[in-house]
Amino acid sequence: MQENKTGIGEGILRGLKKIIFSSDDAEIKQAPQVNDSKNKAPAAETFVEPTKTVASAETTAGTNDMKLRVYQLLEKMNKPGCDFFEVWNAAAEMGGVNGTNIKAAYTSLRFADPTLNRNKLDETGNFYMAELRKILDTETAKRQEEKTRLEKEKEQQKANLSAEINKLEQEIAVLNEKLEKRKTERQHIDENYEPQLINIEGKIREGGLSVNAVLAEMQQVKQIIQQVIN
Repeated sequence: MQENKTGIGEGILRGLKKIIFSSDDAEIKQAPQVNDSKNKAPAAETFVEPTKTVASAETTAGTNDMKLRVYQLLEKMNKPGCDFFEVWNAAAEMGGVNGTNIKAAYTSLRFADPTLNRNKLDETGNFYMAELRKILDTETAKRQEEKTRLEKEKEQQKANLSAEINKLEQEIAVLNEKLEKRKTERQHIDENYEPQLINIEGKIREGGLSVNAVLAEMQQVKQIIQQVIN
């Protein structure tokens, strides 16, 4: 991450991070339609504010923590100079990501970086989204691999125990105590592995929800940019 880019200040995603933990969190998640009179550009540049995405009811404290980590990943990807990242964050710092604030952020940042234009915003927005998707794909693959390994290990242990049980059942009565012990072990295989598998599934779900929520925000910003920035 580049420091002190264009004077936005420390913590390039300070505004975005603040959103998910603000006192207006529920209001942000429900994303009500903003009054048109507050979001109209000058007469020569009239536009329609895009409908905001309603956050999933499954969003939890764990998802918010994961979403904050996603923001931190984005912060590390940040390129030098002013681009999509700075406009998005500056708009959030102004009180919310909408057409009015994005236009104001863009106008202000152009004074600091004359190379900033609509094409640059679109290109850098696409870049950050693509990089974020790559990370999601990589992390999901790792979690899935871990889940598959545990499932195979569980099935192998069940198979091994079943074979041993079949052998013990053919032996004399003095081995009945050992046989019953092995049967008990087999009965508890699922409950021993289930918490780990549920935990992994939860992480996969939370990671997907968090990244998809951020991607939806970024897509919304792109739509607004297409309408308000020439």
